Amino acid sequence: MSSYLARRTGSAMFWKAFQLGSSKVIFLVRTLILARLLAPDDFGLLAISLVSVGFLVSITNLGMVPALVQHPDPDEQQYDAAWSVGVSRAAFIAVVVFLTAPLVAALFAEPRATNLIRVMALRPLISAAASIRVADLTRDLSFRKLTSLDLPDALVNTIVSIALAPLLGVWALVAGTLAGPLAYLLISYVLAPYRPRFTLDMSAAQPLLRFGRWIFLMSIISVSGSSILQVVISRRLGVAELGLYYLATKLAFIPAEVSSEVVGTVAFPLYARLQGDKHQLARAFRAIFSSVSALLFPICALLIALAPGLVEFVLGPRWAGTVQLIQLLALANVVGLFGDAVSPLLKGAGQPYKLVVIELLQSSLLIGLIWTLTGFFGVLGAALAWIVAVGSAQIVSAFYVRGLLPRSFSELVGPVPAIVVVAAAGGLLAWAIANALPGLTGFVAAGLVASLLTAAALFVLDRTFTFGLARDLLLAFPAVAGLVGQGGVDSS
Repeated sequence: MSSYLARRTGSAMFWKAFQLGSSKVIFLVRTLILARLLAPDDFGLLAISLVSVGFLVSITNLGMVPALVQHPDPDEQQYDAAWSVGVSRAAFIAVVVFLTAPLVAALFAEPRATNLIRVMALRPLISAAASIRVADLTRDLSFRKLTSLDLPDALVNTIVSIALAPLLGVWALVAGTLAGPLAYLLISYVLAPYRPRFTLDMSAAQPLLRFGRWIFLMSIISVSGSSILQVVISRRLGVAELGLYYLATKLAFIPAEVSSEVVGTVAFPLYARLQGDKHQLARAFRAIFSSVSALLFPICALLIALAPGLVEFVLGPRWAGTVQLIQLLALANVVGLFGDAVSPLLKGAGQPYKLVVIELLQSSLLIGLIWTLTGFFGVLGAALAWIVAVGSAQIVSAFYVRGLLPRSFSELVGPVPAIVVVAAAGGLLAWAIANALPGLTGFVAAGLVASLLTAAALFVLDRTFTFGLARDLLLAFPAVAGLVGQGGVDSS
């Protein structure tokens, strides 16, 4: 048992959680302030410009960085090849986005978005030019340095957007979206030194492409579903409704992003180390999933309960139509937390092709339901489509986990249902307090009291029934990493 590796993995979990938590707080503040300064139309236009670029970025994602992370010992030629492929891909995307901007704007029935889309074409170029050696920081679990990369990105984005919003309107959002990645690019060469050398050596790139092809397919499927959803909302309901949906997803999916980024980023290299021992891999998965559930289920319950107060006291009257939308999307978030935990498990175990199947099912259902449901329920139909699609994907995820891990769910039968019950009770308590004490005071009191009592209830249940939640929550990664056996990680 390597106590050193346990400490390194625990440190990685701490720094990734700190980085993501700080970034989410920064972006939450940014969103709430900009919601006061700008109109739903502005957020809808931003969503259109991001979708157009994000679609091409995703469907051309060759998975080079994850492939470098999983590779046991990449050489200089492979780094150069990965960087060159990334820059070439970004240049192609920029040209295509610039030329097709009028067509994309017409697809969304919003010609005002044309110039926004063209300027946003610079974003993938800026991101691709960053140091490819950042992959080393992930593989070596050097998340303190990664925190020093990601936080300036969030800060610069927020400061630029807010400072320029009164003067430039929606263009301030575009400026911030470009300024953040530019800060990341500059700092990446300081923390992960690399001298770029452009080369198209396919023999060096081939081993990386073999792993990345599944990431590529999954990206195509995922972005197709979400992009078509936003096109349908814009064409059927208008850009203002798309703005409501965009802001609601940004708020409601924060827990899902926490789960995906913290667990996925740190657990992926850890699972890759454990993939040769299914018993240890199963213990790792169960410990991580139960600890994440203890954190995120209560957060989602509180978000559902306090959504009316969030809109009334924080966002303002222009966003009144987002209350039920936030609640339904938060429910979809709850349903999808298991799948967020399964994704890094399948990648780390060398089975990314199974993720393609899961994503294909989810996106197919999303696309199939969106037109009908938005016709009946308006923008709420988009959230309902998410719930059905994500719920169906969880069934396939559970099937794959059972086939991969021994006694997959036996140790989750006690703690996870208990967490769900306590989280639901905390949400009901918050709702009751907010209704009993109207106004901003009641909203704040509901959040604080319900959070404290939910945490206390989980602690009592854990001690009474020895679920091990406290152990998993505080020591999940160190405890799991200790199972790896002998091994080491660069301490840089």
